[in-house]
Amino acid sequence: QLNIRSPTIFYRAVNNPGWHDNIIYGLSLDVGDPEREQWHCRLVLDIDHIVEWLRSEGDGFRFRVAPATLVFEDVSDLRLAVDYGDSGGSEMIGEMSIGEIVRIPLAHHSGRDIPYWRWRIALNWPSGGEIFFAASGFRQTMRADPVLLDQQRLSSADRPG
Repeated sequence: QLNIRSPTIFYRAVNNPGWHDNIIYGLSLDVGDPEREQWHCRLVLDIDHIVEWLRSEGDGFRFRVAPATLVFEDVSDLRLAVDYGDSGGSEMIGEMSIGEIVRIPLAHHSGRDIPYWRWRIALNWPSGGEIFFAASGFRQTMRADPVLLDQQRLSSADRPG
């Protein structure tokens, strides 16, 4: 059961970018090692995080962008709904782009003694794509200082390994 009375929506607003238009260029799972008593499951997203949107001349923007790792903790119920279409093998896939991230508290969370949330990452690209999961929370780590750019993405040379 979802408690829809108190959703939290993270969204873009000038000078408070959230994750809107952040590029996802890496997605992985860190599932620990039960044989070593490591009980965790994390969803790890490597992103180009737009730290700041700056108005420029006319109607345009410039962006302060930094490579970041966004990690969701205690992940369960993962569902990926991402469709790049069928080009007959002629077009390669590209990075995903975040439209918004929404979290809704779970009313019942099966014996967990920590707050637990249902998360939905709606994608700008590919259009209509979504990532759904439940998790206890998240942390984000910047891997380098932000750089000022005319675009919302870093070049591969500006992304540290």
